[in-house]
Amino acid sequence: MLIQIVLIAILLGALYVTWKRSRQNVITPPEAVLWSLLWIGAGVVIALPQTATLAANFFGVGRGSDFVIYGSVVLLFVLIFKIFIALDRVERKITDLVRRDALRDLPKHERKD
Repeated sequence: MLIQIVLIAILLGALYVTWKRSRQNVITPPEAVLWSLLWIGAGVVIALPQTATLAANFFGVGRGSDFVIYGSVVLLFVLIFKIFIALDRVERKITDLVRRDALRDLPKHERKD
């Protein structure tokens, strides 16, 4: 019972931070809603563990805890992929900025554009 209280308190903190970051325009409102649904869903599973078992049975998984682990692994892979895409985008922007800065500093007679 104590672990449920601690975990729900952590999830409430995550929910607060999600909407705080949304108000600061760090994440978009649709992203805030998706994260909020994740936090609320996790809270429901923590408060009522039998919901994970019901969902597991619906999807053909034996135990609720297995279902939660499978879902968590898939979610982590999706988030890692999203981070990979964002990192690639940042690297490309940095390369473009450095290239433009280098060309700007190059004397006009040495440019090939």
